[in-house]
Amino acid sequence: MQTELEALQPQLLVASKQVDEMMVVIKRESKEVAETEKVVKEDEAVSNQQAMAAKAIKDECDADLAEATPILESALDALNTLTPQDITLVKSMKNPPPAVKLVMEAICILKGVKPDRVPDPSGSGKKIEDYWGPAKKLLGDIKFLQSLHEYNKDNIPANLMAIIRQRYITNPDFVPEKIRTASTAAEGMCKWVCAMDKYDT
Repeated sequence: MQTELEALQPQLLVASKQVDEMMVVIKRESKEVAETEKVVKEDEAVSNQQAMAAKAIKDECDADLAEATPILESALDALNTLTPQDITLVKSMKNPPPAVKLVMEAICILKGVKPDRVPDPSGSGKKIEDYWGPAKKLLGDIKFLQSLHEYNKDNIPANLMAIIRQRYITNPDFVPEKIRTASTAAEGMCKWVCAMDKYDT
């Protein structure tokens, strides 16, 4: 037995050395795994934070959209009440009331239609911007109402929206109830402009 043990001694030493070397490798790999685990946990925490932030933004957008959608639908309903005869009536006005002109200016701006430059009626000798001529051309288009229904409300140019907010939305006369006294057709179009503003916001 003693002889056998002595014969096995070199093998035991080799095996022991291999075990020691393996333990060093395992320790090193364990350390690497622990570091990787730490990085993964940190990444997971960041991802969770970003997911929560994204959800908060989505919830806020959904709430805003839920508020804007009924306004948009009521504006489209207002357009649905208009007939080609209503539009023809507005177009045929020789000297439209200021309320009608105001609404048609806003429509022209949203549709990117440029005004005419006409002599100032007050006789100042200067030229002023007049939207009534271009507005009559718009109203003369058989697909005018359809174009309002199909208006690209998700991509309204910011510069046009800025003009609408500055000149019309803040104007105390640009209110559907006030516009109605001049023209029910203009009232429906005024509601549409107001809805575009709310939806864009």
